Amino acid sequence: MPKAIYNGKEVDGEDISFSVNREDWNSYQLHDGTELRMRLIVSQVIRIPGEYDADGNPVYSIKSSNMAVTIAPDALKRESTG
Repeated sequence: MPKAIYNGKEVDGEDISFSVNREDWNSYQLHDGTELRMRLIVSQVIRIPGEYDADGNPVYSIKSSNMAVTIAPDALKRESTG
């Protein structure tokens, strides 16, 4: 049984399998001309048995990581050393 943190305590959870419907990139334009692209990658979903939110939906613990790409204008890049 996988462990998750819920309300500050380690609890037993239920591993929930999933498939990816869509993983879109978020894009941010910085005032210096740089574009940041970020994407959240979910690696594990754990349902907390017997716990529900205010609307009656089950509570899940999500394990994820962020992927980021920076696209800077040439004027901001360091000259190549190689």
